Amino acid sequence: MVDPKTLRTIPFFMDLTDDEMQAISKIMNKKDFGAGETIFTEAEAGESLYIIRRGEVKACKQAPDGELFTLTTMKEGEIFGEMSFLDGRRRSATIMALTDIETYVIEKSDFEPLVDKYPRITYKLLKNIVFTIHSIVRGMNTRYMEMINYMWGRRRG
Repeated sequence: MVDPKTLRTIPFFMDLTDDEMQAISKIMNKKDFGAGETIFTEAEAGESLYIIRRGEVKACKQAPDGELFTLTTMKEGEIFGEMSFLDGRRRSATIMALTDIETYVIEKSDFEPLVDKYPRITYKLLKNIVFTIHSIVRGMNTRYMEMINYMWGRRRG
């Protein structure tokens, strides 16, 4: 269990009522990782959602030669592991701690029983997860267009 008062400082939980905060805090656990530690690896099974309380992580994809390429970094208040949390599929990236980090973890198996009892929690948290994914997609679209513009400019010049 996590102290519900500490959750108030995290934007991901800001729109929860006190009762909802109390309910979600009961199924969360605090988990710390040291700088350089791998939290999970690409293709690993897992259904946990992580919320960064303190510190910074990077998401990486493995190239065919085994080298890890950084996709993005995430910091305090951001989430990771949301895709496997939602769909139950294997992890899509490797997550590594860049600094010592403190996270709060929600297991899908612990979250699912809350769905019937607190449907508004489900709505609010899924809305926040969708906003996170939407932000990632927008960023990818921007980088893709920058790459296309760069390539187009090279061909024309």
